[in-house]
Amino acid sequence: MKSAAVEPLRTSGNAENSSSGTLRRNVVPAPQLDQRNRSAGSLVLLDPKPFTRRLIRDMLADAFPNYAIDEVSNTEDLCQDAHQKKPNFIIFYIRSASFFDSVVQRCLDFFSEHEPGVPIILLSDRNEVKELKEVLTSGVRGYIPTSVGYDVAMAALKLVDAGGTYVPADALCDPHVTNRAAQGESRDRLNLTPRELCVFELMRDGSPNKVIASRLQMQETTVKVHVRNILTKLRATNRTHAVSIGNKLAEELGQKR
Repeated sequence: MKSAAVEPLRTSGNAENSSSGTLRRNVVPAPQLDQRNRSAGSLVLLDPKPFTRRLIRDMLADAFPNYAIDEVSNTEDLCQDAHQKKPNFIIFYIRSASFFDSVVQRCLDFFSEHEPGVPIILLSDRNEVKELKEVLTSGVRGYIPTSVGYDVAMAALKLVDAGGTYVPADALCDPHVTNRAAQGESRDRLNLTPRELCVFELMRDGSPNKVIASRLQMQETTVKVHVRNILTKLRATNRTHAVSIGNKLAEELGQKR
């Protein structure tokens, strides 16, 4: 299912506004710093809607005055400068879309490939505990519903920036969420991206590449790349060996199917 709410906007050029009203990529630079404070960081804000992106950018500028803010409407607008320093964290406003939405997953794939290791924070209009379980096992470091207050949201961002993980307080009352978080730590050691985990689950079902491509709405050649990466990361000789390793992991996590 493709959510129009998060469909990336196609843009070009560097101007901020156009006759069509589309807001293009805009980088808000960090304020001028003295010689003793040249280590200011940066962050990326991805939001396809120009109005909310501007509001969120202004709040971030107040909370992180020494950070440059790279605000974009889609991943294609991000800098591809190999010499540019990695951002401290990435905020992705998925609006009302599900975490499993194909557009959301493609954006997360992009970040995993181009900004590996950079903490990702999802800002969402939803607060689904069931969805949060999957978010915690995907490597996302923060899940902030827009229903929380400004102070809570800014504190959550600073927590992730400092190396922590944030989930809504009410979710911590659900034992399934805390158990899944612990399971996520084990899965993280495998270093599989969110998309690789999806492919791996279908591999465990015995699905061939063609079926996996259809289920996940991707090219079969892309599936082959994911499978190859999975085999490498699991140190498996073939798909059967990889599934065996996955089943052993499932037993350890109490998730044997």
